[in-house]
Amino acid sequence: MKAIHFISGLPRSGSTLLAALLRQNPRFQAGMSGPLAGLFGALLDEMSGRNEFSVFIDDAKRERILRGLFNDFYADCTAEVTFDTNRGWCAWMPAIARLFPDAKVIACVLELQWVVDSIERLIQHNVFSPSSIFNYSAGGTVFSRATSVVAPDGMVGGPYDALRQACYGAQRDRLLLLQ
Repeated sequence: MKAIHFISGLPRSGSTLLAALLRQNPRFQAGMSGPLAGLFGALLDEMSGRNEFSVFIDDAKRERILRGLFNDFYADCTAEVTFDTNRGWCAWMPAIARLFPDAKVIACVLELQWVVDSIERLIQHNVFSPSSIFNYSAGGTVFSRATSVVAPDGMVGGPYDALRQACYGAQRDRLLLLQ
């Protein structure tokens, strides 16, 4: 892996389209949201103090393990520049800065109400297929669904809070907002 950057931001804001556009250039590897951010978080959790064996893992080892995750995940990638896509990356800006000093995060954004409206339109379009977003529950109203997705742990609220942290955090110079 020669260079890595990240695509993050709000759901329904164009990250998949951006990745598709970038992928048209043979120098770039980009795709839809993938599992790497989840694996990253799981590894950090397992290397934390909640694991009784964490005393054997210092910060240098943690850093090597996490960098190795990226190197191994993209080992077969021949592109000059890799873009990993996941809404979670805005929350990991300090770690990204340590692991990849030259990395940037492109955050796709829209007005919050447009994001919520886009989700609701999907729900309304698929009226006979309850969505995984709401645990396949067929009930609810547009208002209860909107409240659910903008909650701090919701599909929109969590990424929105991470985006705000990225915008005002110490690594904000690595962030590019794309509307």
